[in-house]
Amino acid sequence: MIKNYFKIAWRNIKRNKIYTAINIAGLSLGICAFIVIYLISSYEFSFDNFHPGGSQIYRVIGNITEKTGQKLNFGRLPLAVSQYGHSEISGIDAIAGVIPFNVGVNVPGSGKAAKDFNGKPDGHNFPAIVIAEPEYFDMFKYEWLAGNAATALADPFKVVITETKARKYFGNVSPNDIIGKLLTYDDSLTVAVSGIVKDWKENSDLGFTDFISYSTIKSSFLANSFKVDFVTERDMPAWTFAKISKGTTPAQLNLQMNALIKRHSVAAVNLVLRAEPLSEVHFNSDIIENPIRTADKATMYTLLGIAAFILILALINFINLATAQSIRRAKEVGVRKVLGSSRAALILQFLTETFLLTFFAVLFSALLVKPVLAAFHSFIPDGVTINFSEPSIIIFLLAVTVVTALLAGLYPAKILSAHLPVLSLKGSGEHKSGDKWLLRKGLIVFQFAVSLIFIVSGIVITSQLRYTRQKNPGFNADAIITVSAPGGDSLSKISVFAEKIKQIPAINKVALQWVPPMASNGRGRAIKFNSNDVKETGVVQVAGNEDFIPLYEIKLLAGRNLMHADSIKEIVINENLSQLMGNKKPEDAIGKMLYWDNKPYPVVGVVADFHTRSFHELIAPMCIVNRPDREGTVAIKLSSAGGLTADNISATLSQVKQAWKQVYPAATFDYQFYDETLALMYEKDQQTATLVNTTMAITIFISCIGLFGLALFTAEKRTKEIGIRKILGAGVGNIAILLSKDFVTLVVIALLIASPVAWFFMNRWLQGFAYRINISWWMFLLAGVMAVLIALVTVSFQAIKAALANPIKSLRTE
Repeated sequence: MIKNYFKIAWRNIKRNKIYTAINIAGLSLGICAFIVIYLISSYEFSFDNFHPGGSQIYRVIGNITEKTGQKLNFGRLPLAVSQYGHSEISGIDAIAGVIPFNVGVNVPGSGKAAKDFNGKPDGHNFPAIVIAEPEYFDMFKYEWLAGNAATALADPFKVVITETKARKYFGNVSPNDIIGKLLTYDDSLTVAVSGIVKDWKENSDLGFTDFISYSTIKSSFLANSFKVDFVTERDMPAWTFAKISKGTTPAQLNLQMNALIKRHSVAAVNLVLRAEPLSEVHFNSDIIENPIRTADKATMYTLLGIAAFILILALINFINLATAQSIRRAKEVGVRKVLGSSRAALILQFLTETFLLTFFAVLFSALLVKPVLAAFHSFIPDGVTINFSEPSIIIFLLAVTVVTALLAGLYPAKILSAHLPVLSLKGSGEHKSGDKWLLRKGLIVFQFAVSLIFIVSGIVITSQLRYTRQKNPGFNADAIITVSAPGGDSLSKISVFAEKIKQIPAINKVALQWVPPMASNGRGRAIKFNSNDVKETGVVQVAGNEDFIPLYEIKLLAGRNLMHADSIKEIVINENLSQLMGNKKPEDAIGKMLYWDNKPYPVVGVVADFHTRSFHELIAPMCIVNRPDREGTVAIKLSSAGGLTADNISATLSQVKQAWKQVYPAATFDYQFYDETLALMYEKDQQTATLVNTTMAITIFISCIGLFGLALFTAEKRTKEIGIRKILGAGVGNIAILLSKDFVTLVVIALLIASPVAWFFMNRWLQGFAYRINISWWMFLLAGVMAVLIALVTVSFQAIKAALANPIKSLRTE
């Protein structure tokens, strides 16, 4: 019996090839979108959820509220937090500090340079090399291939490495034979391998590969760089992790840590600590200088909602197309009922057909997943892949097949099996009721309303992003490359590097800076206009030497540029701050004093306002100062004299790299084009645009399939009417217009419904930009015209086909 069901289902599918192809296309697109979003979401939620006792592990983070009111969140803390936490904090099983140590590595006797072993682990943003306390291995469990967790980091000048790094350093040598071998970090720190651990296979943000013993700090030159015995806001190098005991709450841990801070600070500090669950680390993007690629939970939930919504739209189309076919199959139903077929048997038959269609749709969607992941690789995290041999993927695909088949098949099966045999054999088709017709129209209006919301949203977002690209930020970012000093550098060498690259002919200008003019992590300061002022004014602090303003071509309105100095001696301000001081003209500010930490500094220049942060924020009062203690980045302006071709830029970068290696032989040369860095400030906005536009394309396609189904149903339902009209003289154009105008009306209704919804959401989205476009009427008109054209193109084929049909056949009586 079951075999017969499948045979009949296969024959019906083959007989209706166009219907089958369209139905499978719509359903497979919906399922493919669902699978891709499921893969992305499951990947993001999988980070660090595999650790034994992971619910008790916390990352300790700190925030500092500056005098300007700006709140800064730091992932790095003073070493004293973990140093004294072992003895002074109760209710914890372990606490450990981990210090990033981004340096080169030498293997004595290997004949390879440090650069051959430098770099970050694949798939991770955390530095590969860290200085770690032994308790780290009490919290995070590894499989030990050699050595043991209890003693591996107990002594100074020891290092634990992962299996991958062991092979990279020493080749295919037995782990036990590697114990005791030497590695040299940062050219002069030689340590012995005391343990080898197996790499984690699961997704983790803690991608450390080299663990140097913490006690090495006090026994080596590292003691000059890291202060372990007291708390200061100026020395916060360590990520700190704590595992609380059962019965201890994060709030209790927070109280004890903040009390510890007060006991061990050398002066008043404005540092407040908080325990953050390990499960939240991957989703916290508010950390200063955060090396982790974070995800946004709200975005993940939104994606899951969109995935479910797209699948629902595909199911609605499936139902529309299946019920539209009911007229064609009315006689079949009537004959089968007359011959004794029960309603249950008919439902099972139609469910079998639905299952086959769904199976093919799932199969086709599964084949589409990898090409889709490749096509959107810039938007999708690198680790998102699909492995069809994994049991979870197989179970997921089977679940999607069964659930989708039931959801998409039950309603059409019920409708098709409910036809009365007498009406079916007379060719009357459906019951005489307009409810289902109105339902189908309502579904089409709903689908196009959703599509129009995304069309309007896409137009608004694209217009806003075009505005941000075209708006003048107040400085010139073209042909500028930035190179930062390596971690741990005291900045004593950065000026030497700058002087060396000034000699390169293809370089126009060179400047030292803290951060570029427009940066996502610009720091603030509090200043006074008079020495006896109680109130302080928050300003944005931009640190750069005397070459900073000329390099970025910032317009000087009054006074002069900063002069060379070895500390802060004078200030250049922007027009905004000048006006805040009460000056009517920029010239009026020259010579006046501003008080920074109660010290007076003269204003020597006023520059035109320029953006120091993204267009999400208003231009703030700002000062430019020369701070050699903070200027750890070199900005390089390339000369355009010989043309900025790829070959010329590559040759120049090669010369810059040579100069870098002369100054920093063990450090990796890394650079960024500043215009690309600026683009990253709007990366989330660009991702939102990609998401909206992709969703728009999918919903439009699915809506068009639904519209085609309704056009097919309408043409079938009005076959005799069309025949009569043609006999009475109606032309093909008249018939096509007759069948198309109803659908245009549905699109117009959808536009009326979608417009206020789209305006509400887009207006809220634009509120996040201090500098933004206005939502104009033409955006809705353009969306409506696009939707109408799409609808006309979709239904025109079916309308013209019905208009060209022979009226004799349509009017023939049975």
